[in-house]
Amino acid sequence: MSWQQYLNGLVQALNADGYTTLASASAALNITSDGQRLAQSLSTGNWTLFAPNNQAFTSTPINLTSDPTYVRNLLSYHVVHGNFTDQSPPYPNITLGRTLLNDSSLVRLEGNESQVLAWSKGGKGIFVLNNGTIVPVVNKTAYQNIQVLVIDSVLKIPQNLSDTITNSTYDVTSVAGALSSINVTADNSTTLLNVLNNPRGITLFAPNNSALAAANCIGGLLPNNTALVALFGNHVINGTTVYSPSFTSGNNYTSASGEPFAFRSNSSGVYVSSAGSNWAHIMRSDVLTSNGVVHVIDSVLLDTKVNASAAISAYQSATSVAATMSILTGPVGVAPTTSAGR
Repeated sequence: MSWQQYLNGLVQALNADGYTTLASASAALNITSDGQRLAQSLSTGNWTLFAPNNQAFTSTPINLTSDPTYVRNLLSYHVVHGNFTDQSPPYPNITLGRTLLNDSSLVRLEGNESQVLAWSKGGKGIFVLNNGTIVPVVNKTAYQNIQVLVIDSVLKIPQNLSDTITNSTYDVTSVAGALSSINVTADNSTTLLNVLNNPRGITLFAPNNSALAAANCIGGLLPNNTALVALFGNHVINGTTVYSPSFTSGNNYTSASGEPFAFRSNSSGVYVSSAGSNWAHIMRSDVLTSNGVVHVIDSVLLDTKVNASAAISAYQSATSVAATMSILTGPVGVAPTTSAGR
């Protein structure tokens, strides 16, 4: 079967199940060469499609002809490599899968990796965690090699770090303000937040608003810019996007200031520490951004030490690992997984 025949069959199946808007969007893949390549990818291997129903598109209308690139990117973010949602552990555990979205204008992950999608499992089944909202799977069907999980919202593509942490949903707007007030260049033209927006692969442990308000150390460090950069650098992993399944995987992570991170878990959740400083409870994990991930914590990590050589070594190691990454067809951060060459 050719990919054109495959795509036609998918469109017919979606129409037959009543998902007519998604069917029209899928048919529009044939408009551009990039869309055709997406259709070709779907015709082989195993996939999971998080399929917005017609109701979902009424609140998020799309123009199928005027912006075919947007349609392709939107559909790409709804398609996950593999078929493993039935293996997802229950909430608060989160499962992440690698999608087909890899447009460089929207995704800046290490190793040119495609963006991920996060979901979990509750008493009523699978639900997607997207842009601070819970999107439940309301129905299931299938087409050949695609598991189709029907959802009642169109998923939003992760935004850049600045836009994400200024979203009041995540309760970290104070961190956004702090990072945007710390200048890292002599002419005061670049803030620490500007810097964190740029790298491929950033993990930020962001103290929530209450934590930052309670942290007397912040005021004590002012106006010592170097100490503030060191402090917030010990909340960042540079060059590696570390999702929650990797917290307890035994991997070693070093902060952008060169200090080692440690993780521990118990019945109340998962905790993180920088170089043996205080332990912060991870209150909300896997807030996705275009160039990495944010994990919200309940206290500031009280570590202002710097080990520049360790930071450089860790970043170089991360860059080397990123260059050899392969496409995951199983859950991200969980080993072993099946992979195929890039």
